[in-house]
Amino acid sequence: MQILGEKGAGIRAAMLSACVPALIIIAWELGVRSGGLPKSLIAAPSLVVTRAVEMIGDGSLFKHCLVSIERLGIGFVIGVTLGVSLGVLVGTSKTASRLLEPTILTLIPVPPIAWIPLLIILLGIGNSSKIALIAIGSFCTLFINAAYSVRTTDSSLVELGQVVGKSRTEIAWSILIPASVPNILSAARIAMALSWTLLICAEVVASSSGLGWLIWDARNFSRPDDMIVGMATVAILGKSTDFALQTAERAMTRWKMSYRDLKDV
Repeated sequence: MQILGEKGAGIRAAMLSACVPALIIIAWELGVRSGGLPKSLIAAPSLVVTRAVEMIGDGSLFKHCLVSIERLGIGFVIGVTLGVSLGVLVGTSKTASRLLEPTILTLIPVPPIAWIPLLIILLGIGNSSKIALIAIGSFCTLFINAAYSVRTTDSSLVELGQVVGKSRTEIAWSILIPASVPNILSAARIAMALSWTLLICAEVVASSSGLGWLIWDARNFSRPDDMIVGMATVAILGKSTDFALQTAERAMTRWKMSYRDLKDV
């Protein structure tokens, strides 16, 4: 009975989540068919689905997805690795903080998009400049959150580690970093969302492939169905990457009881 109840709750949750998208799609379809929305600029959902099936069949959509995912994945991993590493270092070492933090905090307020012209000059219009842009955005988000998380760890835990004779390195690895994991993983989700934004911006500015290029090229040559297929694909992939990070977050923080874990809320 409990299993059936959980399945029923899952079905109700799925139906509730589908209400708003369903209403938007219905209104969108009716708007285009009635002429309220210009067919030359906005394709009806039915045409978008048909075009998506065609692009999947000929492999063109997969090609653009593969290019974009490769750029995003490499840039995100580089940015997260550097951001977490330097953030933890700055959070645990006063020397590193004095040496690195002033410079990094001066550069962080510069919007990542503002780096595009300089990156194109230095790295060209190939993959390198796009990967670097995503890495910069991810780095900024993770650096700030990692340093803050380490510094705001419960002092009583650190004092307990000192009482049992742990060294500074052991305290960092066994107390500070594990305590910072939940905030770092939450920041990684924010960094991933930002990475998708930066990826599309970079592909629009200088590219000949990828989902951003597909969207912009379709807009320039009046192919609204292709444009919306590209946008929908970005939304699906973006949701998928966020779900993957959310799953990893829950798996790695099972020890932490939070509001979302309460069954009766």
